Amino acid sequence: MPDFGAIWTQITSNPLVQLSVRVVLLYVFFLYLAMVFWTVRDAQHRTENPVMPYLAGLMVVVLNVLGLFLYLIVRPRETLAESYERQLAEESLLAEAEQRVVCPTCHERVQEDWVLCPTCRTKLKRVCPSCGKLIRPEWSICPFCAKDFDERDWTVHAGGKAAAGASVSASTGPRDATERIPT
Repeated sequence: MPDFGAIWTQITSNPLVQLSVRVVLLYVFFLYLAMVFWTVRDAQHRTENPVMPYLAGLMVVVLNVLGLFLYLIVRPRETLAESYERQLAEESLLAEAEQRVVCPTCHERVQEDWVLCPTCRTKLKRVCPSCGKLIRPEWSICPFCAKDFDERDWTVHAGGKAAAGASVSASTGPRDATERIPT
């Protein structure tokens, strides 16, 4: 029967085996250091607390692979850069939603220069009789020409024949509901 102790001694005393064991141990040691370094760097990217990355690294040093798994379980889901990018995207969407012009009655999207909502016919703007620019109906003064309005100035001037008919009817006084308007 062969002597297993002598065979084991012969194998372990071989310089090639000793070199390969040292290389493997050195590789495992560097892998261990890389694992600790990665944990510290990853924790630095995920928290603003200056102590937590080093505590996470210490946990990996003490508990080895178990510490790495524990860190992977409790670490924040996103990095600070991802959180900042998500925050910017949310703020951009909110700013876009705030800039979106909608009808106050039906909440449909309308354009900035529309006088009436095409869906519900709500008056969105009015034309200043002095300068002709569009202004909000709730304003009592035109910001462009400083004309002060009273209740009679709430008319929307369409222009063309309708404006001519409106000016004729305004000059002749109020009309009866059954009276025909000249065209």
